[in-house]
Amino acid sequence: MTRRNSPVGFTLIELLVVIAVIAILAAILFPVFARAREKARAISCLSNTKQIGAATMMYSQDYDEVLYGYRFQAPAGNMNPYAADPLISNNAKRPIFFNQLLYPYTKSDQIWQCASKPGSWVNVDTAGSDTEPAYQSYGGQNSYAASNYVFRSNAGIAQAALVAPADTVGLVDGSYYNTLPRGPFGAPCRLAGEVYGTATSPIDPTVSSYPRYWKNVGNSYLFRWASGAANEPGTLEAEQLGKRRHNEQINVIFLDGHAKSINYMKLITDDGLRVGSTTSIWDPYKSGCQ
Repeated sequence: MTRRNSPVGFTLIELLVVIAVIAILAAILFPVFARAREKARAISCLSNTKQIGAATMMYSQDYDEVLYGYRFQAPAGNMNPYAADPLISNNAKRPIFFNQLLYPYTKSDQIWQCASKPGSWVNVDTAGSDTEPAYQSYGGQNSYAASNYVFRSNAGIAQAALVAPADTVGLVDGSYYNTLPRGPFGAPCRLAGEVYGTATSPIDPTVSSYPRYWKNVGNSYLFRWASGAANEPGTLEAEQLGKRRHNEQINVIFLDGHAKSINYMKLITDDGLRVGSTTSIWDPYKSGCQ
């Protein structure tokens, strides 16, 4: 009697079960791998910020312990040699930005490009990216932002004026070259003794876009296109974009040169910004807000 062999293989049910198991494992593991990759990029970025912090301290030592401004205007007719780009106007080429001032100390442009910043560039940007408009080489770079409470245009601040440099924000992960915290009620804090709209305090919420500059933090770039009210359109989007940098963590350079990671929401809504407080990590004088 001939013995019939059973067919070898999987049934359709068995194949579907295997596929379902693989899909479940992929759904579990892929986010883990993505976070691990982002953690590696965050560590690389933190290394960048530590080098920038060290360069900042070296610059200050060479200039009588005075920090740089976020940009300096070159004489009329002169071109910024780092951003010689025929697509931008003569006026936009003139400023020398802080990353360019620090080049003699860093000897590298690559440290100004964060791997977690889409469309990051240094010195020359001609096309922008799919996620934000072209800045056309204005700003020097678009991965790190300087605090406007500390760094001003065409002016530096003396380190002797800093009350607690190890507890004062200097630069942060950003998408533009300067920034501010969200501040009380959606407007930036005015430091004691300063008058809005003056050379020492240009942060006038009635005539400028500065109140929206917290929207430069992380991967957000919405500071130019949304109003400055507390719950304005664009606030949620700015938060969502900002949190995309380093799994909601922002690398921060403090004014003693050290760098560390801070939670995005904690940074932009610093409790010390409330009226009467003198503990804000954004306030270089620790004199409180008015």
